[in-house]
Amino acid sequence: MKRVSYIFPTSHHYRKPFHEKLRLLLAERNVDYRVVYCDPKAENIKKNDTVDIDWGVKVGTKTLPFGLEYQCGFREALKSDMVIVQQENKLVLNYMLNILSMLGAKRLAYFGHGRNFQSRNPSGLSERWKRLWATKVNWWFGYTEETRRHVVSLGFPSDNITVFNNSVDTSQLRGQVERITPERLQVLRAELGLAGRNVGVFVGGIYPDKRMAFLIEACERIRSRIPDFELLVVGGGADLPVIEALAKSRPWVRVLGPRFGVEKVELMMLGHVFMMPGLMGLAILDAAVVGLPIATTRYPWHSPEIAYLDVDRNGVMVDEWENSQAYADAVSGILVDAAVQQSMAAEARAMADRYSIERMAENFAAGVLRALDA
Repeated sequence: MKRVSYIFPTSHHYRKPFHEKLRLLLAERNVDYRVVYCDPKAENIKKNDTVDIDWGVKVGTKTLPFGLEYQCGFREALKSDMVIVQQENKLVLNYMLNILSMLGAKRLAYFGHGRNFQSRNPSGLSERWKRLWATKVNWWFGYTEETRRHVVSLGFPSDNITVFNNSVDTSQLRGQVERITPERLQVLRAELGLAGRNVGVFVGGIYPDKRMAFLIEACERIRSRIPDFELLVVGGGADLPVIEALAKSRPWVRVLGPRFGVEKVELMMLGHVFMMPGLMGLAILDAAVVGLPIATTRYPWHSPEIAYLDVDRNGVMVDEWENSQAYADAVSGILVDAAVQQSMAAEARAMADRYSIERMAENFAAGVLRALDA
């Protein structure tokens, strides 16, 4: 039995179903899949978004000078026929494995975007360093086709790239949606004191790239046109105190902290539009499963999953990304037009049907088998 180890810093809550399904798929093909991870960092503890994997291997981590970090997973790597690591400049273990790969002593794959989509300086040293090492592996597992295009542009062979189409567990989410009754939603509305029939929902990590002050400014403008508009904010992170402070003088904003599973889905189902004017990533699929039209802006630093947005079909993307009035107008346009809202909701659900943890795991498993045979 061949062994494949995925060594990464943090075990995120939303990734566990993917690892479980991938493990089963690979076991059917006589491949032992292991995950090797470390204890969460302070920022992840704030978000409350990590989970242990009982069949995984937890290793220590060492903080080094210059912001570098060493995951103590070298022994696990040596026991593996192939190692998959996240493409991050700060991870010292990666470079050790890069060198072994270049010497033909270890089969290594990168899991990542190909570049930092949030970099404010794409021509800077950090991104140039990332490009230098991007081709020093045997295989690539890319989030979307954008990753393939970028990595191929660096001279890496397209045939050695697996695009897995990053996803959340949309099947589980869909099942949760189907089990939530109108009566339960009515009770929840009463518990939250929601009085209006126009509710915006934000669900995700709360940190500067999410632009919470901009969101509230736009919501103020929406309320000037739609007086019963209310906002639910679900999530945690470094800027949670920011949104809590903004909500104190605005009783129509409910800040509910991190929620997961059915709790999160119930809250989303109270909404009529999903509002994320800043960085958009996998949250786009959460919104789509629930059938929420998606409202974002052409923010320059979105994550690659923004490719799933079909502008003016399952949502809107405001070109003037720094203009809160333009964003407010776009959201208001969805809320006041029932036909548009219903059409976008249907298109959002259809989009979510195309992406799933099952397909993601199947794509990834096929890539692992090809990489082992290459």
